[in-house]
Amino acid sequence: VNTAVSGAAVEIATRGVFDLTKAGSQAWTVGVRVYWDDTAKACTTTASTNKLIGVAAAAVGSGAGETTGRVFLTAAFTI
Repeated sequence: VNTAVSGAAVEIATRGVFDLTKAGSQAWTVGVRVYWDDTAKACTTTASTNKLIGVAAAAVGSGAGETTGRVFLTAAFTI
């Protein structure tokens, strides 16, 4: 994780599998759609007004300590 000045050029990855922060209250199954909740700054399975970013690449539980989810990002979801 890095920071950059607004407007500065940066290199980013938009495809692949990444471990991302998720809502601890949600259990994920492989293949469930994953959205970015910009208010909570975490991934969620709640569509609402959140941005679709990919699908879960691994199952994860809903325990309070289970706050990392493996997400398969694709350019189709992030563009």
